[in-house]
Amino acid sequence: MNTRIANYELNKTIFRVTYGDITQLKTEAIVSSDDNYLSMGGGVSMAISEAGGKAIREEARKYVPLKIGDVAVTSAGNLPAKYIFHAVTIDYTNMIYPYEDSIKAATLKCMQLADTLGVKSIAFPALGTGVGRFPFQLAADMMTRAIADYLMGDTHIELVTISLFPREGVKESDLNLFYESSVALASVSTQSKKLDALLSDLECMIRRMNMPQISSRFVELQTELQRSQVVLRQMPQSLEHLEQIQEQSRIVDISKRVVTLSSEVQNSTGWTERQHEAQPLQTRLGGLYTLLNIQVSNLNRSQIEKAKYGGQLVPPIYENSIGDAEKEIAKLQEQIIDVKKQLEALHST
Repeated sequence: MNTRIANYELNKTIFRVTYGDITQLKTEAIVSSDDNYLSMGGGVSMAISEAGGKAIREEARKYVPLKIGDVAVTSAGNLPAKYIFHAVTIDYTNMIYPYEDSIKAATLKCMQLADTLGVKSIAFPALGTGVGRFPFQLAADMMTRAIADYLMGDTHIELVTISLFPREGVKESDLNLFYESSVALASVSTQSKKLDALLSDLECMIRRMNMPQISSRFVELQTELQRSQVVLRQMPQSLEHLEQIQEQSRIVDISKRVVTLSSEVQNSTGWTERQHEAQPLQTRLGGLYTLLNIQVSNLNRSQIEKAKYGGQLVPPIYENSIGDAEKEIAKLQEQIIDVKKQLEALHST
């Protein structure tokens, strides 16, 4: 079984893809994919029932029947988690099987429940792709975008994990590929939306301060960023397609220009209010986070390609790509820490 872990940073939350038994994860909430009677008779729900004990099944019976997209909460029995979130992905009463909106709705409800219950870590399986036979490519796209968009809002969740396990009829490499590439794309796409909002706020402030030349540069960047987001909304079909989407979006170049221009504004203007001084720092931080997730995506792609060779005669291009990405990630993390310190200093005075 693959033991890779891929981490992306969104706001203050880690968005992770890992591989293995979801019942063994150290997490406060585990999401189960089940039918509307919570029968826990197959796939991940059966694995959770067997590992957690009969108390989970008995508690779940109090909530049936449910409807597709509903989520019921029970204790976790013998599992190390606090809660099981039973997401209904099949409605046998009305013979409704998983579809795109139901996967998205169930994912969103689990995230909302986690915040309501004060849960700081939650782990998802690939919803609806086992007994429900929902295409894992679509599940990956629906789940990752719903989670990524939610994490850019007001949340106390610190870690979201998608835990993958081999399933009949699906190659492990294909499953890994689509979920990892989808998390990467969703993270970069959602971060770019946040960056768009930060750019808009900073441009408005600069306009009020009568700085037309700098303001026009921000308007130009915003227009390019919005075009980039249209490209980033595509669903990747492969690692190669993911790379094409990223290149076509020009998000790397745009993010670098945002970081540079925000730094110029910060250094060239005499700030009279702390709130105004924080705005270019926050915009710069948004650009750095976007670049960080892009580099993490690059690193993961290269590591996946390297793994195909089983450690034998690995082409230098992948070794070099991994080294370059690791250096860039370290540099970006240092810059992020520096900007955060500057923001903390502003807030503490």
